[in-house]
Amino acid sequence: MGTVNLGQVAALIQSVSAEALAEGAAPTVRNAGTKANAQFVFGIPVATALSHNIPRLTPKNITSYVTDGTLWKRLNGTNGFALFEDIYVGDYFEMSRAISAYEKTGTYQTTGSKFVTIAGIDTMWGNGDSNVISKHHLVMVPGQGFGGTQHFGHARMNAANDTTGGYKASEMNVETLGAVASSGSTAATASINQQLYAEFGAHLQTTKELVSNTLNASGINRFGGGSNLGCSSNWEWISAQAVLMSEVEVYGATVWSSSGYDTGNANRQLPLFAFSKQAQNNRTAWYWLKDVASAANFCYAYYNGYSAYLGASDANRCVRPRFILAA
Repeated sequence: MGTVNLGQVAALIQSVSAEALAEGAAPTVRNAGTKANAQFVFGIPVATALSHNIPRLTPKNITSYVTDGTLWKRLNGTNGFALFEDIYVGDYFEMSRAISAYEKTGTYQTTGSKFVTIAGIDTMWGNGDSNVISKHHLVMVPGQGFGGTQHFGHARMNAANDTTGGYKASEMNVETLGAVASSGSTAATASINQQLYAEFGAHLQTTKELVSNTLNASGINRFGGGSNLGCSSNWEWISAQAVLMSEVEVYGATVWSSSGYDTGNANRQLPLFAFSKQAQNNRTAWYWLKDVASAANFCYAYYNGYSAYLGASDANRCVRPRFILAA
């Protein structure tokens, strides 16, 4: 049996006339962006969001949709555009400036990506204990399609090799990513949220995230005992804009994550990573994840493709959060 190319399947879904198929006629190809696009393929209902969560064979630079203001109309299917018209996971656009975390030790300060990539479309719908996401949205990560620079600079998780307080209390969450921003800043010491707000304004969404907030320092984790004890032991809903990804969101499974309290609501692999290992990591970044691994270590994604953990104070790891944009 031959290999099925899911990108080509997605293109077919977008181009086949449902009416012609229903009438038994030969399929006809239409503009992939018209509202007449197929809602049924071979008699099977097709969810628009599902097909657009499959990347193109070659991701598209959609910066022009941002600059001409049609991105939000395409996202919502308004002003004559079809829902998600010509927007797919893996597509990317250029910001007005690169976003870079403030690296507190001063040793590994570096410039982050100027491009961001769609990692999921509507994949956080219904998320949250309150302030529930109930509108069309894009889940974004640093990167340029399957490649580019896949981080927003370097920073540590904590000043010491300590995961007490879990992700919620980490320096990464509290200071580097920062509090929910309602105004922007491009200062060298600005938080990631302030920089994102300076770029996207009210399009940057505030979400509710269920994150670890307590550590059992002697708890058993995936190390299986020995000297690397400690696991997250409780969680809490917080308001967030940029948030580090979980192992599940990146890999589709837990690897070194210490307990279920690490995953919380970040329990679905982002479509971008399900379809592209290169997009998951193209050797440009070794980035932190929000999961506690032990009393001293947080999880991270290593640049050469494997799942890893490291002491929380290492400032030479990258910052690759996800964040949500909507009209």
